[in-house]
Amino acid sequence: MKRRIFLKNTALTGSYFMLKNTPVLVQKSYLESIPNLLCLWDFAGDTPFQAKGKYPYILKKAAGELPLTKEGVLANGSVTIAENAYLYIPRNECSGLNIRGPQAQVTLLAWVRRRLKSTTPQECEAIAGMWNETQRKRQYCLFLNIRLHGSSDQVCGHISGIGGPTVGEKWCVDVSIGQTPVLYDEWTFVAMTYDGSQIRSYHNGRFDAHEDRNPYHYPQGIFDGGEDGSDFTVGAVHRLGEIGNDFCGQLSGLAIFDRALSDQEIAAIHQAYPLPQPERLQVLASGLAFPEGPVFAKDGSLWGVELQGQGLVQLQNGQLKRYHVGGKPNGLAFHKNGELWFCDAEKNAIRVFNPATKTTKTLLETIEGMPLNAPNDLAFDSAGNLVFTCPGNSRQEPTGYVALLSSDGIARKIAEGLYFPNGLAFSADGKQLFVAETYRHRLWKGDWDHTRHQWTHANVWAEVEGPSGPGGPDGMAFGEDGNLYVAVYGTGKIQVINKLGKICHTISLPGSNPTNCAFDPDGKLGLIITEAQNGQLLSYRTSLKGIIN
Repeated sequence: MKRRIFLKNTALTGSYFMLKNTPVLVQKSYLESIPNLLCLWDFAGDTPFQAKGKYPYILKKAAGELPLTKEGVLANGSVTIAENAYLYIPRNECSGLNIRGPQAQVTLLAWVRRRLKSTTPQECEAIAGMWNETQRKRQYCLFLNIRLHGSSDQVCGHISGIGGPTVGEKWCVDVSIGQTPVLYDEWTFVAMTYDGSQIRSYHNGRFDAHEDRNPYHYPQGIFDGGEDGSDFTVGAVHRLGEIGNDFCGQLSGLAIFDRALSDQEIAAIHQAYPLPQPERLQVLASGLAFPEGPVFAKDGSLWGVELQGQGLVQLQNGQLKRYHVGGKPNGLAFHKNGELWFCDAEKNAIRVFNPATKTTKTLLETIEGMPLNAPNDLAFDSAGNLVFTCPGNSRQEPTGYVALLSSDGIARKIAEGLYFPNGLAFSADGKQLFVAETYRHRLWKGDWDHTRHQWTHANVWAEVEGPSGPGGPDGMAFGEDGNLYVAVYGTGKIQVINKLGKICHTISLPGSNPTNCAFDPDGKLGLIITEAQNGQLLSYRTSLKGIIN
């Protein structure tokens, strides 16, 4: 007991001070000194795939390239794992990792920087463990993105006491699922423990409590796979007759204990090994007069509007160009013919700018015999139909509407009775349309029929955390991860809404009034954000690309 208290205090005080001066020596001695460590891989030094700790097991390359880099968390090293590439130790060579039995305990720790999969982004991701679903030889495994019980992207600790699927289920569903998503492109400390009674999942050193799922009560113990049970695998598991459930990204450390570490011990480890925190926000342009409507051209240039500057702007090769069009330009979208279509709230019109000739024309001014009511934002569906919002003066009364200009030139309203309808976006498959209702701080979702031009079964799908004063959800864009990124005016945040309509993450900004956002389809600039308080065009660095309908 005294030794454990000493180690805990060292991690929280003196050892952390020394960490800044001698990171490798202190970090090595600290993790290796924690009782019951079986294996620790830091992917650095002369033998990056050989474990430190009780068992000096060597991870073998099973398939694909597994490049090493001199960056990471534990000892300035990491291995990059891509699809169809993983590491393993044959079962007969790692008996010390064959943790099993009714009283068995286990802890898995990993330091990861997650990347999006190119082929199966919605499939769950195995970090490490003894887990063979094909042979019904499941024991223990640390996963991400298990996609059970309405979850996605969280840390998941899997334990099986029977080897096969949970009784009455197609799969093993005995798993603790955290609350916090593991983000792409940033280092995250993930962990699971099992003490013979509960499975627990951790995110960045914190027990990530989740109602009914974390902790997960499971007193059945760990299955004994026998001599022909699962190998120990890293970055994938065997399922459906082949290796799959790939993890993609960097792995900077992996540690396994044959006891359940306490919440305090895991928190101390996180403090002892600070995660790199690179700056992800970059200012691309400043001095803009209420920027809005970011959109990318086929040549890679970025376009936007200055609502109070009566013009469009183009950013290409670091150079900003302005084009005066008059009025109050707002939402912006490229037509398939290369023309820029935009809403003009002052002229009550849908207008078109030709980048080749630098000329502007008015396309639509009336709908159902009445002038357009301050059109705000717009988007094309997959068939070339234009959908746009007209909030008018609907902050206090539900007089706003959503309208359509079909590809054959017919305009009509498709939804009415809204409090300031604003940003809108189509799902990746084009089958759903999402609309922001700014002054009710909520998002609507409905089915979209591009042949009949109908938005049906529209209901409130999500609520955002809006400001107490004017503002709320404005422009928005879908990412490759399936989440909806919403600029919430007045909050200084992009709020990320998951597939269940819940806020799963927020991106804090230097200004209070984000107006819109768009992903770079080439993945070079990440998420582009227009922010009106400081008049800035911002880039949030991420490998995620945009959804192009």
